[in-house]
Amino acid sequence: MSRVNLSDINLNLLVALDALLGERSVSAAAQVTHVTPSAMSHALSQLRELLGDQLLVRAGRGMALTPKAMDLAQPLHRVLLDAQAVLRNGATFDPATARRHFVIAAPDFLATLLLPGLITAIHSEAPGITLEVVPSARRGNAWMLETGELDLALGAIVDDAPGIRRMDLCTEGFSCAVRARHPRIRGSLSADQYARAEHLVITLGDDNRPTWADEALARLGRTRCVTVRVRYFMAAPLIVARTDLVVTAPSMLIRYFASLVPLQVFEPPIPLPTYPEEAYWHDRYQDDPAHRFLRRHLLRVGSSLGTGTRPERRSWRG
Repeated sequence: MSRVNLSDINLNLLVALDALLGERSVSAAAQVTHVTPSAMSHALSQLRELLGDQLLVRAGRGMALTPKAMDLAQPLHRVLLDAQAVLRNGATFDPATARRHFVIAAPDFLATLLLPGLITAIHSEAPGITLEVVPSARRGNAWMLETGELDLALGAIVDDAPGIRRMDLCTEGFSCAVRARHPRIRGSLSADQYARAEHLVITLGDDNRPTWADEALARLGRTRCVTVRVRYFMAAPLIVARTDLVVTAPSMLIRYFASLVPLQVFEPPIPLPTYPEEAYWHDRYQDDPAHRFLRRHLLRVGSSLGTGTRPERRSWRG
């Protein structure tokens, strides 16, 4: 392919192209870029001529991307994000007047514990900053941080990837819980009772690898019966409170619900490690003043939670 002379190209077309590929609609792309539909339609015509490809084609009632458009979508979005970061880093950040929207992926229980304090802290200084919290997709968080779909991901949920930064928010451990009137577990929980009980397990996405509890039981020559798996942290204690199941879950989660529903709470009768609850972001935002502002307040709120000790284990992998 011949060298492209950027001075000969209206670079605003790249913004239009990013919107078109993201929205897959001329009218929707016009709305997010604050231009008229006719202007966006004209931009699409120019882009088709420039790139020698239809880019978007009719598919049923909507539009679909051509293969070339699909290849362009992610690299183009990253380039525009990097350009935004360059411009932001050269500007003065004033929390009182800043306007910024952050998208944060977090497990439901961690969002419940962190957000009240974080919202209060941020809005007292920066009322123009807004937050959007979305579910975590453990195997997709690193990719979404890279593409800019996420500004932050919280929890022990991001595998190592190039360009991903992290910081510890707090150290967390595990607790076990059963309902207050459990017919076989009352006042204490032994390793034998734990192994013989029926368990509810919280899974991270579609990850069904052995948990640390399974590994600890295996070292003792034991296994457990997993009757139910759920992907919702906040649902687990509520289910346990109305069944005869045992749950092993983050201590912060168990303590939170023990004040709301009738639960018996125990230290695990098997050796389980502590681990860090972490925040992750892409390197492009490392020096971004608004992002640093968000991280600073997040760390302040997070450090008030957890065990107050150093984590014993950092990875969910065996």
